[in-house]
Amino acid sequence: MRQLFKVLTSSAWLLLGVVLAVQSAHAQDAPHYPPADEAWDGTDYRGLLQRIQTRGLELPTLSGAATKPIFDRMVNVDNIPLRVGLNRELAVTIRFQKLDGALDPVHKLVVLYSSEMKRGKPYATELARLMVYETKIAAALLEVSDPYLSTLKNDKRYQIHVGIIDQLKNGARQTFAGLVHGTTETQLYSKPEILKMIGSALADLPSYHPILKDEDRQDLTQKLTKQISATTDQELKKALTELRDAIEHRRVRT
Repeated sequence: MRQLFKVLTSSAWLLLGVVLAVQSAHAQDAPHYPPADEAWDGTDYRGLLQRIQTRGLELPTLSGAATKPIFDRMVNVDNIPLRVGLNRELAVTIRFQKLDGALDPVHKLVVLYSSEMKRGKPYATELARLMVYETKIAAALLEVSDPYLSTLKNDKRYQIHVGIIDQLKNGARQTFAGLVHGTTETQLYSKPEILKMIGSALADLPSYHPILKDEDRQDLTQKLTKQISATTDQELKKALTELRDAIEHRRVRT
């Protein structure tokens, strides 16, 4: 009888060990967010994007207690790409690489949040903040793109690099246009969110002035003019007018 008890007890402990091992393995395999208490680099954005797209990790939201710190970190200007990219004391190659490594995954995250919004998810605040962040990264990248290109003049693949920079500038034009269009979508975004987008567009506009084409300015000013006419809120009307005039007349906020 005692022998049987020992066998059963041993089997129970063995079974418990197997269960714990399986649980531990599942815990290790479960997708997780990059740390919220550390500055992110391009690898963190790419890792987050990969886990969302292929492993089912949820998009971080401000409404979730567990994911709010993650989202706040995701759009923190103290993250490594902007911290390095805006540091004029560093080599332009390093600044370009850090910014360039973050821009693509950030843009793809913008697309994901936008797609979820179209499906009815209440992600307007997250999308607005992420668009502001993307616009800031793109603006910083524009500032270093030509200096970076000048370091490659003796490279045999120079014309390929020229094409890459041209694509970057074209993408930045679309990024800025998307932010400005967002300032007119009062049915999607709240007043505070629109004011933040306007403020960001004005702050980063000097970086975009050299790449905006005449048709860009015409489209954006027409869009803003229409919204100014429809807006009864005087604070919004004033802010939209300032943005429109700055784009149309190539003004820089002082």
